[in-house]
Amino acid sequence: MRIGRHGFAFDVLTAVAATMGAVAARLAIEHVVGGVAPFVLTFPAVMIATLVGGGRAGTIAAVGCQLLTIQYVFPNWVSPHGGISTDLANMVLSTLALAGTIWATASYRRAAAVMRGRCEQQVHTLSLLNAEMDHRTKNNYQIAAGLLAHQSLSSLDPAVARELDMAAARLETIASVYQDLPAQLDHTRSIDLADHLERVVSLLRAGAAPEYITIRYRADHIQASSDVAVVAGLIVNEWVTNALQHAFGDGPGRISVDVADKADHIRVTVVDDGGAGSRIDEGQGQGQGSKLMTSLAKAIQGEVTIGYHGGTRCTLVIPAGARS
Repeated sequence: MRIGRHGFAFDVLTAVAATMGAVAARLAIEHVVGGVAPFVLTFPAVMIATLVGGGRAGTIAAVGCQLLTIQYVFPNWVSPHGGISTDLANMVLSTLALAGTIWATASYRRAAAVMRGRCEQQVHTLSLLNAEMDHRTKNNYQIAAGLLAHQSLSSLDPAVARELDMAAARLETIASVYQDLPAQLDHTRSIDLADHLERVVSLLRAGAAPEYITIRYRADHIQASSDVAVVAGLIVNEWVTNALQHAFGDGPGRISVDVADKADHIRVTVVDDGGAGSRIDEGQGQGQGSKLMTSLAKAIQGEVTIGYHGGTRCTLVIPAGARS
C-alpha cells in the first residue's frame, strides 16, 4: 500500500511553516516569561511537520529549529574550562531526541495511511456487494410481480384477478425504489422522492389506466430515505389504483397526484373527480384499505386523511424530521 507522497517544495513549505510557528510562539512566550526551556516548542513543530508532510518535512523542520537554537540559544561550543560545553551536550541530546520523534511520528503516519487505505478498500467492496444485493432484490421483486400478473390472467374470478393485479403493482412499486439506491450509495443514500413517485405513476398510467382516464403528476424535488420512498410509493399506488377501479365507472375522469415540499412537512395528495363510487374503501371490505394505508404511514411518522367533496381527496403528510 503506497501512501501519498508530496513534492520536495511542499515538504520545505511545511517545514518552514512549522518552524516559523514555533519561533512565533517562542517569542510570544519570551515576551511574557523569559528563560523558559529552549526546546519546549521544537518537538511539537517537528511532529506537526512530520504528520503533515512526512519524515522529510520533519527532518527539514528539525534542522531549521536546531540551527536557530545554535544561533540564538546555545552559541557556546567550548567550555571556558576546556572540554565539551553544556550547550553542545544539550544540542546533541536534543538532536537525537528529535530524530527519535521523527521516526516514531513518521511510522505512525505510514501505519495510519495503510489502515485508512484498507478501510477505504473495505468500504468500496461493501458498497459493490450492497449494490449487487439491491440489484438482485429488485429483480426478485419484479419476477414475483410478473408471476402474480401472469396468474391474474389465468384466473376465472374477476375479483381474484383484480387482487392479484394489485399485489403485482405493489411489488413493482417496492422494486422501483432499488433503482435509486446504487446511484446514492456513495453519497447520502437518499432518494429523489419526485422521481421515484413519477415512476410509480408512470407504471400505473401505462399498465392500469384506461385511455379515457387522465393521470396528472406534479412534484417538488425532495430528498428522502428509501423507507419513506417505499411507503409513499405504496400509498400512492394504492390510492391511484382504487380511484381507477371505483371512481369513474366507464366514464372519463382525471386523477391528480401532487407532491409538495412544505416548511415543516412533505405533503402527498391524490385527488380524483369521480362521483360517489370513488370512496376509497369500496370493494375492500370493512375499510381494510384505509387501515393498511394508515399503518404504513405511521411507520414513517406520517398521517393519512381522506375526504370526499365531489370526488375523493387522499392526503399523506410526512413530518420533515422523518424524511431522512
